[in-house]
Amino acid sequence: MSIIRYASLANDKTETSTSTTGTVTIDLPEKGILTELYPQCLHTKVYSNDRNLPDYQLVTKLEVLVDGSTVVKSVTGQEARALCWLNGGPFTTTALFNGNGGDTDSYTGLPLYFNRFAGDMKAGLDLAAYSNPQLKITYDSTQTSVDGHTWDATTSPSFKYNVVAKILETAPVGFIGKYCQSREIDVWTQAASTEHTTEIPRGFDLKGLLLKTDYYETTWTAGFDKLKLDFDNGQWVPLDLDHEQVAMLFKAWYPHPVHVGFWDKAASADSADLQVLQLAGMGFTSAWGAGGELSYDMHECGGHDIVVKQSGGTAESSGVNFHVMVNGWGPMGCIYLPMKELIDGTTETVNTTQYGRIDLKVTASSGASSSAKGRVVAEYLKPNGK
Repeated sequence: MSIIRYASLANDKTETSTSTTGTVTIDLPEKGILTELYPQCLHTKVYSNDRNLPDYQLVTKLEVLVDGSTVVKSVTGQEARALCWLNGGPFTTTALFNGNGGDTDSYTGLPLYFNRFAGDMKAGLDLAAYSNPQLKITYDSTQTSVDGHTWDATTSPSFKYNVVAKILETAPVGFIGKYCQSREIDVWTQAASTEHTTEIPRGFDLKGLLLKTDYYETTWTAGFDKLKLDFDNGQWVPLDLDHEQVAMLFKAWYPHPVHVGFWDKAASADSADLQVLQLAGMGFTSAWGAGGELSYDMHECGGHDIVVKQSGGTAESSGVNFHVMVNGWGPMGCIYLPMKELIDGTTETVNTTQYGRIDLKVTASSGASSSAKGRVVAEYLKPNGK
């Protein structure tokens, strides 16, 4: 039997109040098997003219490095949130606050999984196989535009963080000796009606590919009108589909809706980030007085302006507080291509060494924005010590 230890690595650590950008480094334990890591981050939010920068966009990069430079994890805050949902983690309850309505001390959780999925005990990072394991969190509160959203910048963010590690003291029965490596492998500027090719690195067993192409007030179909996954220039092409077919398959692979609940502060016409690729439903509870109305007139994207009205119907020009409940699909504007859905079920990964080249081809539609970025994260089950 292997026992579990929850190690507190940082407890309410706070950077200098006026430090608007920076990278904090947290040393990880040097023994045991790391299965899950729980960074929590917040910054002081002061509403002025636009909604406050969400903590998952404040954090521009989460990295776990070993042996000085070997990448175990390298993802953005948004990508970490998407992978949280895809791994069955606490997505809905990790971002409950994005305003300053009486409580600036509410963290956004950005879990990182070194196992195959949340709660799995058969995979993890064997810390004793490496030297100098570290978590690095990079933040930037000066951002006023992310993926087309407009945010208030914060000059005194007082960036604060907590970190807890879930560690198996010894390898349990059935431990496979591997961990999940996740790293962003490509970022590109979208171009209308253009195909972009991402070459997938080979060498280890591929677990899946995370694709993010969404942009503010732009339908999700613009980012990937067509998608093709090609092994060895046509030797095996498991996916060569348009957006409607990809969406149908993604919802078959992940049939449960994305639920998002958060406390917010906004005025009418502010940017809204509903944290989904496509909206299925939305509700709210007023926290600024009796009555009130909140509405959103776009469904094929999770980023659009929001309409906030007083009980008498007048548009609300000052930031007010409310609870928001969202239903949709595509966490954080992402889709995921799980390799276990492309093979016969005897394994959950694809052995990349048997192929000379692997390409993900993403074609944008004529409606793609020239300001939009595409991003791909590749995940592998990698043997410990490699």
